[in-house]
Amino acid sequence: MNRQQTAIVKHALIIALHDEGLSSRVIAQRLAVSHTTVQKWIHRHEETGNLLDADEAIQQAVRDDPFTNAVSIREHLQLDVNTQTVRQRLREGGLRHSIPARKERLSEEHQAARLAYAQNVWANMVNCWEPEMERRLEALLAHTQAQ
Repeated sequence: MNRQQTAIVKHALIIALHDEGLSSRVIAQRLAVSHTTVQKWIHRHEETGNLLDADEAIQQAVRDDPFTNAVSIREHLQLDVNTQTVRQRLREGGLRHSIPARKERLSEEHQAARLAYAQNVWANMVNCWEPEMERRLEALLAHTQAQ
């Protein structure tokens, strides 16, 4: 388990122990973390309902959808930060958003020409292989009859 996964597990333990009714000081002692860390994660969980740090949530959003952008990430996560901050967090995590290729729509003429080309290539391929297939079929029949 990497450091990030360990942190998420620890945050989940903090919330679970808090839900069981333990005080933040007892939780801090049991997990060997500071009282303020426990308070921070309890408060964050009560505010957002999740355990992910905002930086991790930003990076996870790009892992989930590489074609998303900083504006949509900020809106989706309801972050009160500048889009430059979102971009900076992505760079810090070694991530970049992907830009989808923009292709021009093919005209009906171009579509028809491509289809004609493909059909021509297929017909030529069948014509090239037909004699070979006949030869192999004859050899197979001769072999079967010889047995």
